[in-house]
Amino acid sequence: MRIEEYVTNLNILIGPKFAGGYLAPGSKEIMQERIYSLRDIARKPKKKKLMSWEFSITREHPVTFKENNDKLQVDLAGKINGKNDDIKEINTLLRVWSSDQDLCYRHGIDGEEVKKRFDEKKKRVIVRYHFDRRAPTVGQPEPIYHLQVGGQTLDDENCWFPKQIEVPRFQFPPMDIILLCELVLVNFFHGESENLRKKPEWIRLIQKSQHAFQDCYYKSFYACLNNVNNTILGHLVSDDGS
Repeated sequence: MRIEEYVTNLNILIGPKFAGGYLAPGSKEIMQERIYSLRDIARKPKKKKLMSWEFSITREHPVTFKENNDKLQVDLAGKINGKNDDIKEINTLLRVWSSDQDLCYRHGIDGEEVKKRFDEKKKRVIVRYHFDRRAPTVGQPEPIYHLQVGGQTLDDENCWFPKQIEVPRFQFPPMDIILLCELVLVNFFHGESENLRKKPEWIRLIQKSQHAFQDCYYKSFYACLNNVNNTILGHLVSDDGS
């Protein structure tokens, strides 16, 4: 996918009639700032365009959705690196927060320190999902693209999952911000977003990210089905499992 096209798609995504209508105050501005940075790279003269680029959203300043009816609030962060029009790396994060005290503080199980932290923050990370590409220096076998539950934590998350648990890592296709937005709408705003998700314009937007970020993954995945010398997971954790 060309950088210019991705900039256009991201701008469509945050429009008020698309995912922008589900974002919490301030999140559209965060996205716009990052989109503008990517747009500036795309507008550089072609002779200077042989360069690396990055689209990133930090966990400290994530893209946050409105709280849903179950008092759950999702935010997204991540980083995509590319060179020219090729995607070299994609790592994204989805966190689920809850403001429901009965869910965040388990009487008789959690200590007073947990309750104190919840009272200060008024919410807590219930679960965190990392959609990552295998690092070049990884010390253990893992699929080149994988899903990890838990992972590295920030102090203010007060998350249930201990950061020391790094496995298992499930084979999973790469997920950019656009694909994660679809996942959020389906799971956390299913009824409210149904009409949007049926619109041809929305479907085309999602399909463009599917082709750009997941095409190679699924080609590699399905190539394994007829490989008598290895399993799908065995192939995906190998050096040539890209």
